[in-house]
This record gives sequence, structure tokens and C-alpha cells, in this order.
Amino acid sequence: MSTKQPLYRISFHHRDKLYELYAKYINSEELFGFISLTDLVFDVSAGVVIDPVEEQLKTEFSDVEVLHIPQHHVVRIEQVKQKKTCRIKRLHNNEIMSAIPHGKGTPQ
Repeated sequence: MSTKQPLYRISFHHRDKLYELYAKYINSEELFGFISLTDLVFDVSAGVVIDPVEEQLKTEFSDVEVLHIPQHHVVRIEQVKQKKTCRIKRLHNNEIMSAIPHGKGTPQ
């Protein structure tokens, strides 16, 4: 039995950007209609190479204890084995982000 703490990769959109963050804990019961993230995980670089996006996210969320994201902004939540780089992707005007996929037989 593994006692390793789970790690979650959360993708969500805010304004014209798609954020991809990592957190140790997620909860959907704290505030109705929101996903709550606690213990956000960022790389701690001791070396010379610094990822500017990771540093930007670390600065933006440095004082955040709990991040509440509206459920309809969440694109995906995945439990992962290891952390990769956090990302911010600028969405183009013609890109549509939807939390509910429109598949065959799904009314639009």
C-alpha cells in the first residue's frame, strides 16, 4: 500500500488564458459552485535555469492559501504521479473552452 500523497494537475480558464497548476488538495464541498485548491505546488529552483512562467505563477499566487475556481471554468482535473512544468496558454479569439464536451448525440 502506497502512502504517497496524491498530486493533482488542474486546468482552468480565466479571461483569455488557460492555466495549468498543481495542488496537493482539491475540494468541491467548501463553496457551492467552486473547486477549492490548497497547497499549490511550484518548482523550487536551486540552479541557474529558471522557468519564467513558473516564476510568474509563483508570484501571482504567493499569498494564496486557498484558491477557489468557478466549476464552469475548470477544464480538467487529473491525479498525476509527478509534477511537470506549470503553464499559461493564451487562448485565441476563435478558441472556445468548454467544461462539457460536445460529443455525438449531445445537444448543443
